[in-house]
Amino acid sequence: MRQCMNRLVAMAAIVMTSFTIASANGITAIVGVHVAPMDEERILEDHTVLIEGDRITALGPRSTISVPADAKTIDGAGRYLIPGLTEMHGHVPSGGNNAEDILFLYVARGVTQVRGMLGNEGQFGLRDQIMSNDIIGPTLYLAAPSINGNNTKSPDAAREKVRAYKTAGWDLLKVHEGLAVDVYDALTDEAALQALPFGGHVPNAVGLAHALKKGQRTIEHLDNYMEFMGAEDKAVTTGMLDNAVSATIKAGAGVSPTMALWEHFAGKPDNVLDFEELVYVTPETRRNWAKRINDARAEIAQDPREADLMISNRRKLLKALSDGGVEILLGSDAPQFYSVPGFSVHREMAVMVEAGMTPYQTLFTGTGAAAAYFADKDLAGVIAPGARADLLLVSGNPIDDIAQAAAIEGIMLRGQWIEKATIDARLQDIADKHQ
Repeated sequence: MRQCMNRLVAMAAIVMTSFTIASANGITAIVGVHVAPMDEERILEDHTVLIEGDRITALGPRSTISVPADAKTIDGAGRYLIPGLTEMHGHVPSGGNNAEDILFLYVARGVTQVRGMLGNEGQFGLRDQIMSNDIIGPTLYLAAPSINGNNTKSPDAAREKVRAYKTAGWDLLKVHEGLAVDVYDALTDEAALQALPFGGHVPNAVGLAHALKKGQRTIEHLDNYMEFMGAEDKAVTTGMLDNAVSATIKAGAGVSPTMALWEHFAGKPDNVLDFEELVYVTPETRRNWAKRINDARAEIAQDPREADLMISNRRKLLKALSDGGVEILLGSDAPQFYSVPGFSVHREMAVMVEAGMTPYQTLFTGTGAAAAYFADKDLAGVIAPGARADLLLVSGNPIDDIAQAAAIEGIMLRGQWIEKATIDARLQDIADKHQ
């Protein structure tokens, strides 16, 4: 974590070098707020944060920061300011009638940045619309279309795909199941030549040990860890966990565990049909999910004991990886089975805390850890001069109680302030559409 923070400090210096503070016009001041900068576990009490354009320009105790007379001021007294969250395993629409609603749902629950993990060319157009402020949506980093055993059957085909996806401008490659070892190796070797990171599933023929050796940047869903540890049908042991942590650290890989989703597949919790956020998805989606819940346990586990073992093993693995210093990246796989965009990252964080991570460790997975991951792109996910102004004003301290990260009273998205009343009104419009 300390190495990550050193990279962030360096990035902030680079950003500020090229940033010029203009006149007071367009400056916003959040005054008297308690700041969780997410560079380390601390709260900066009674601070003022100045924002100009899409950048934080100043941060300090309220008594030391001069607020321009014509600045827009936001009263932060008694409240907390945290960086916007990053959904590191999200799915982005390619267009269609509900695309703008899906993108807004992410933002409405504080997700200001998404790593899209299944590419479609239409997503480039949506990204352009977002960045030109034609529609409200998170900043997008996009994985290419899936590379899997059905569409990529030879080493030459794998190399060709990697080169084509690099030329097209995708930010990373998405690995899916079914790849033969020689095809996977060709993909990873070409990805290294093209300086294009790759992440996703671990094909069964490849296995976790080989994927780590070949430089897979992120392992999604904790895929293939149980097989690596020999814990498919038995409880994990300390030795198994130590081996998994050591191998991951040595490889420099990160994990996006999508804990809540896997527990949904295993039939937990038993009230998914009553999730309040289901009003924001289409009736067809709700019907499809309701049908799937009836056989979800069979999809992952044959009986309740098997499901409980799977959940227990995954939670123990997550805590071991976190305690061991592995890069954990917040991801919920939204919109997926009972994972509604935006809302699902808060359910994910709740499970992380239940698994034994501290609220700070958990919040860091969607803020500081994401900032380090994207340090070569931009600086977002921390509160510091030079960082992009993606900010959440919340009513309580999420480092004490992770649920407070969802108690949102206002959102700043790339320097644009969105009031709670505006968020609530748009959410109600979406719910009304889907009655």
